[in-house]
Amino acid sequence: MGRMRRIAVVGGGGGAVCLLDALSRTSAPPAAVTVFEPSDRLWRGRPYQRDADCILVNLPSRAMSVRSGDRDHFDRWLSRGHRWQPEATEDADPFNAAAFPPRTLFGDYLESVAHDGVDRLRDRGWSVHVVRERVVHAAPSAAGATLTTERGTEHRADRVVLCLGAGTPYDGFRLDGPEPGFVPDPYPVSKALAGIDPQATVAVLGTGLTAVDVSLALRAGGHEGPVFLLSRNGVLPAVRQRPVAHTMRHFTPDRFHTLSRRGQVGLTQVVQVLHDELAAAGQHPAELETEFALLREDPTRRLRRQLDLYDAQTLGLRILQHTLPVAVDVWPLMPDRDRAGLLRDHYRALHSLCCPMPPSSAARLLAMSEAGQLRIMDGLQEVGRTRQGFGVATQDRRLHADVVVNATSVAPHRVPTAAAPLVQSLVTASAASVHPHGGLHVARETSQFVVDGRTQECFYALGDVTFGSLFITAAMPVIVKLAQEITRELVKP
Repeated sequence: MGRMRRIAVVGGGGGAVCLLDALSRTSAPPAAVTVFEPSDRLWRGRPYQRDADCILVNLPSRAMSVRSGDRDHFDRWLSRGHRWQPEATEDADPFNAAAFPPRTLFGDYLESVAHDGVDRLRDRGWSVHVVRERVVHAAPSAAGATLTTERGTEHRADRVVLCLGAGTPYDGFRLDGPEPGFVPDPYPVSKALAGIDPQATVAVLGTGLTAVDVSLALRAGGHEGPVFLLSRNGVLPAVRQRPVAHTMRHFTPDRFHTLSRRGQVGLTQVVQVLHDELAAAGQHPAELETEFALLREDPTRRLRRQLDLYDAQTLGLRILQHTLPVAVDVWPLMPDRDRAGLLRDHYRALHSLCCPMPPSSAARLLAMSEAGQLRIMDGLQEVGRTRQGFGVATQDRRLHADVVVNATSVAPHRVPTAAAPLVQSLVTASAASVHPHGGLHVARETSQFVVDGRTQECFYALGDVTFGSLFITAAMPVIVKLAQEITRELVKP
């Protein structure tokens, strides 16, 4: 009997769980799997660590299954005694709040799936080990790859999958330091925000989903002082409407691969296919055109207007959100100039509309805004320390803050700080290459690293570190889809 294939998974968060579950459901011969995760968040990752119940998943539970082809898997797990009952408040009840459980509960689900997957693999003769050390160096070797941990231990592998997760918020104003008052990473909010004076003026850098979490956590903790959400654009995530079932008829991978036989698929063609999808559903593009035109609408007015559309009969926004899993197929088929233009001119709008917040979260934000406690502002230019806190400058005004919470996006290169030595070692060894839009070059079909146009046989990546080669990479349906495809590669003879 030959040697078992050795599979190394670097990172033990949600992506690793999707891989383990997919591997456990193959009929491949036994292999050896080693998962490297140094943190205390094994199987949960940074997004789903134990935290306050007010921090919710941003997709309905039916869209959060980690099992490919089984959309009800998470809901069935919830029904077996894990169902969360949201607080019965006026702003939660009208919006089916139970469909958006706390992220800490989803973390429990990830742990459960991981343990079940490991048990199934071991029952079938697989070897599964978890190494609680950080991998700091990796390079190709004659037998595949050699990984070195921070303790200097070497591990051999035939296949390596990077599941590094998303990094911490980017400190673009260089505020971190020994002086108090700056919160460089708001997660877990139950700890990061616990010491803030309830009367303090809080400036939250960012207006995305993380900033929404910070606002809701402050509200749930009884904060009474002013809260400012600040960014260059001042655009909040859109408000998710009541979910509807929709089967894509035109905006499909097959349609775009057919178009690509005639050459690259331009952004104009992508928009036309979306229009075909809308027309097939009896919808007009005017709904989406309106949302793009009103992107910079007063944030409070936009919140109120979109909450009023929760039960809207039109399907345009919902269909746009259904395009996410297909976007990973479309993106590599587009010419680079169109991809660069989309990132430059439309990324914020698409991210807002395609990755909306739960309606119950929006209702709470609106209540804070209408009470005069919350302000959402654009034109952020400068943040600096003063003798008694922080000075914040926008295009229109200056304000003082007692506390600054960093809720910005991750660094443009998409490599978590802790993983930088590992990624640099791969680049130095010519096993990986940096994509100009951020992240690493990977092949769409296999998620293998690409260097000088050639795929690297034993190295793969999953998640945010692939941004640039792929498009929206952190949504759970996308992670599940790509993990299933990587699994097929890992078990090939």
